[in-house]
Amino acid sequence: MAKSNLEIKKQIAESEGFPIEKIDEFVIFIGEDPYITSSGLQFKMLQTYKAGKFAVQALMPSPEEYALLRRMMGLKDDEPLVVMRGEVWVDGFERPFVDYGTATPRNLKGFIRFSDYPLEMATRRATNRAMRLATATGMCSVDEIKEPEGNDHDHGRGAFAPATSGQVELIRNLGRSRLLTEEERIKVEGVLKDELDKRKASEIIDRLKVKLESRRNGTAVETEAIG
Repeated sequence: MAKSNLEIKKQIAESEGFPIEKIDEFVIFIGEDPYITSSGLQFKMLQTYKAGKFAVQALMPSPEEYALLRRMMGLKDDEPLVVMRGEVWVDGFERPFVDYGTATPRNLKGFIRFSDYPLEMATRRATNRAMRLATATGMCSVDEIKEPEGNDHDHGRGAFAPATSGQVELIRNLGRSRLLTEEERIKVEGVLKDELDKRKASEIIDRLKVKLESRRNGTAVETEAIG
């Protein structure tokens, strides 16, 4: 018998050390797959190493690292790539936990295009991945979420087909974030009652991601969650 969503949340809360009342802030579900939020990673860092005992930073990679990553990703010479090196330094450890975040036209599409915020997205991916290493977190972080299949950004007929269940669930989960105002959360719930097509749903997903990312980072990148 399949476990209920609540049972799964309780299991994750127990295994990750999350207070059950905070689980919806620290973990979101897309289908049956859980994704840890930036807030969840920061909580785990504080629980694991305590305040003032660690530092998280993003740095430019060395030329050698950059060249190696280009080769590993199979990019052509004329294909753009932004890479950031994420590091987590912990008191008592001689070396940092290190991972990399990348941004290319291939992995930044839709509203958050490569031409818009490649450095910010590469930085977020790098630091989140480094924190996942430092806390032995098996779940992917929300910045790794790929748009559900069928998210067409072209102007063909497919873009006007009904939104997929994956798109609707992603909008609902993103819309529950405490980084949104109560008015914004109500607005998201309201738009879910409408008949969304794939293109509109994809646009809303992208706008919500940008808004939440800007508020987590304290940057000035703000958008209307629902246009």
